[in-house]
Amino acid sequence: MELDAEPAAATTGVVRVEKVRGRSAVTRCFAKYPLKIIVPSKVGHASSGAAWLYALTYGGGIVSGDRISCTVSVGDGCTAAMTTQASTKVYKAVGLKCSEQVLEATVGKDALLAAIPDPVTCFSTARYYQKQVFHVSGDSNLVLVDWFTSGRYESGEKWDFNSYKSVNHILSEEHQPLFIDSVLLEQGSNCSIAERMQEYNVVAMVVLLGYDTCTA
Repeated sequence: MELDAEPAAATTGVVRVEKVRGRSAVTRCFAKYPLKIIVPSKVGHASSGAAWLYALTYGGGIVSGDRISCTVSVGDGCTAAMTTQASTKVYKAVGLKCSEQVLEATVGKDALLAAIPDPVTCFSTARYYQKQVFHVSGDSNLVLVDWFTSGRYESGEKWDFNSYKSVNHILSEEHQPLFIDSVLLEQGSNCSIAERMQEYNVVAMVVLLGYDTCTA
């Protein structure tokens, strides 16, 4: 696994998955604070041949003002699964500071990327923004799960964060949009998030992209 050659200062994580002896393997893995990437040697069924990645943060959550930027490249014919060890916790905002997380992934020909994290959970007053961009070819495969909860429900915090925005783009080799989605929740002076969401506690989106399927 290659660990040298740091990328640009704004980038906090870089992962590359390539074929090694007929199996998908992580050939490059770089991460710096506040991001940490774990690549376990044994996970899932052995016959799957997939490379697994666990993205997490120091301190168990994203602190107000944190900016995480990660790029992932899945080579031709490879399979990779990217997940988390627990829900992504977004801590309380300090002033108007926003916590940000950006993922840019490239999926090669006859390759599969499964982006299947646990849900985002925003604490009271938190401000959070995330953007995920996936570049795919005509025969790439993608499983995308993007979901978030109402907050620390058991602590009495239900839709009590200040703002949440999630943007997902899937682009073809010609940079044409195949799928564009954006979710924005903000506290309003006339109507709170809790009033708008009523009894709902989880919002989830699943996208399946394959040879003959594009479903949201």
